[in-house]
Amino acid sequence: MAAEVLYEQHGRSVVVTLNRPERRNALSIEMCRQLRHAYARFSADPELKVLILTGAGGKAFCAGYDIGEKTSGQIATEADFVPRLATQVFVDKPVIAAVNGVALAAGMALVESCDLVVAGNTASFSLPEVKLGIGVVPFVQSLWTLPQHLLMELLLTGEPLTAERAYQIGFVNRVVPREELLPTALALAEVVASNAPLVVKAAKAMIYRGIEAMGNPDALKAAADLFEVVNRSADAKEGFRARAERRAPVWKGR
Repeated sequence: MAAEVLYEQHGRSVVVTLNRPERRNALSIEMCRQLRHAYARFSADPELKVLILTGAGGKAFCAGYDIGEKTSGQIATEADFVPRLATQVFVDKPVIAAVNGVALAAGMALVESCDLVVAGNTASFSLPEVKLGIGVVPFVQSLWTLPQHLLMELLLTGEPLTAERAYQIGFVNRVVPREELLPTALALAEVVASNAPLVVKAAKAMIYRGIEAMGNPDALKAAADLFEVVNRSADAKEGFRARAERRAPVWKGR
């Protein structure tokens, strides 16, 4: 079986690639496990200064959690997922997202968990949970990465945000032609890697501790409480069935 996450060193950086292009790099439980291992491996290597996260293929960075696993009852939890502020292996070295295509749902959360973002000009970002009838707890993190009204639009419409628009609002650091994506991310990583490591580490920690001081743990708990009923609803089950059956969902509001 092919590895679902690839790990390749480039000088002082490592490129970690989500490797399920046939499933638009959707996060399976096994991919989550391999991704956490890759982050831990990077964290433990003192020679590596920056991690770059990207997706295999030209169409998708990550299409969120694998719906096939969700509909079969195998559901990855947030604890399985990625380095995030409240749950996981926290990586104290910089992580750059090199977004090669669509980043949907948990795929967008994966981008948000990174420290810098380089996007191909055909990339896009969306939070389509409202079209599936499921909770959006991970996107409480969006409260400090996106303006309020834009976040409200993404959450209430489920419509995508283009790479150029994401750059204009500061969600993305660089937008480049698709063929220049990885070279640009590697060049940015080398700039970071050449700087004083103690300053880099402290600067990252300062930002995230500032976020925590603004109430991140309370916000996560409040979001989890709000969506507990939603995630157990009949509508949540209907949303996934409808997507698997390629039809419009029939919402019951319960």
